[in-house]
Amino acid sequence: MQKSRLILLLSLVSLIVIGLTLFDLVREGGIFDPTEVALDLADSLVLVGAMVAVAWTMQKVHDLGETQEALSNNLARAVARGDDWREARRSEIEALGKAIETQFKAWQLTPAEIDIAGLMLKGASLKEIALARDTSEATIRQQAQSIYRKSGLSGRAELSAYFLESLFDTAEDHRQRKAGLTVVG
Repeated sequence: MQKSRLILLLSLVSLIVIGLTLFDLVREGGIFDPTEVALDLADSLVLVGAMVAVAWTMQKVHDLGETQEALSNNLARAVARGDDWREARRSEIEALGKAIETQFKAWQLTPAEIDIAGLMLKGASLKEIALARDTSEATIRQQAQSIYRKSGLSGRAELSAYFLESLFDTAEDHRQRKAGLTVVG
């Protein structure tokens, strides 16, 4: 659709330029010098091409603005939905936070390790954690290794899975009870 409109616009402008150039030549009278006509046409077409390029660029900038606005609106809606979900689940989230903190204490993590483990569970990279804690990435890496050693887990994925697996097991148990199913073990 856009290309056909652009081609139509270029054709129309080119016809107008050619028509005005011919009109100018007829009005001046005299002999048609093909070189002069070609130079006048070339001048006019370069000018028209520049105007079309500016118009096309402005249209693209406008389209980008609309795309950016749509993405911004989608992001705002997603954030609002997330906020609504967190608000509706506030008590469960607080209970989960306390359960995680209790487990961290059971593993005998230091306050710094508890903070780092929490940030790791939130998905922060070691570099991001180092920046947030105003320390080196090497220090954070050492503290993460201490967390894994104390917890008996092998890494970040197991740390996350330790808590998430329990959530999914609980949800699965609830679905099975609701459906009247029992797990034979």
